[in-house]
Amino acid sequence: MPQLLLIRHAKAATFGAEPGDHGRPLSDKGHRHARQLGVLLRDADWVPDLAIVSSAERARQTWGDMCAVFGECPARFEEKLYLASPKTLMAQIAAHSGAVKRLALIGHNPGIGMLADHLVDTGFDHQAAANRALAMGFKTGWAAAFDLREEGPRLAQVFDPRL
Repeated sequence: MPQLLLIRHAKAATFGAEPGDHGRPLSDKGHRHARQLGVLLRDADWVPDLAIVSSAERARQTWGDMCAVFGECPARFEEKLYLASPKTLMAQIAAHSGAVKRLALIGHNPGIGMLADHLVDTGFDHQAAANRALAMGFKTGWAAAFDLREEGPRLAQVFDPRL
């Protein structure tokens, strides 16, 4: 069964430290959370086979910190994932759905959170605790894990590096 991870980049540095939004790096807290997210995914056996990562610095650094925990994993860095809409994210999923068992998209809100909400709304058999977590908003550094079944997506787990 194919699986999908939707990951919002970890906490970025405040505006002004770098010119523009695209070049903003992670904060120290963001680096810690990204590494912890890597630990959570590794320990739950949710390490992706391929990651499609926004070209923004904070998304690239999130992925780099995660890889430091679970080892190298193929990745593609895509400009079109920077502030992508759910429709653009879905196109990336469709383009890679047959190529790998577990795909990760690392991007930004509101697109990542909106897509997670859409998959929950169209899916079935959800875990109540995971649904409640997503209902509070898709926070920085979170990952939502979905089993992509023929009858509809199933939210398997929400990973929060703050816990």
